[in-house]
Amino acid sequence: MWQKIKTYTIAHLLGLALVVGGWYLSIMNTSADRWQSVKFLSGANLVGLVMIIIGAYLPEIWISIKNRGKSS
Repeated sequence: MWQKIKTYTIAHLLGLALVVGGWYLSIMNTSADRWQSVKFLSGANLVGLVMIIIGAYLPEIWISIKNRGKSS
């Protein structure tokens, strides 16, 4: 029981950290380029968006891999 709670908690906290980190990276990069020419798609923004996507799907993938082979 505790192992299941620990698996779910760690997976979701890691996903949340990736989403928040990607969001922060994208927002900070956009605000840092505020006085320059308009660039909506730069390297840092792409990395931030990839972090958000990975953080959104990682918990469910992680949990399904951990539960693979176990009968429900």
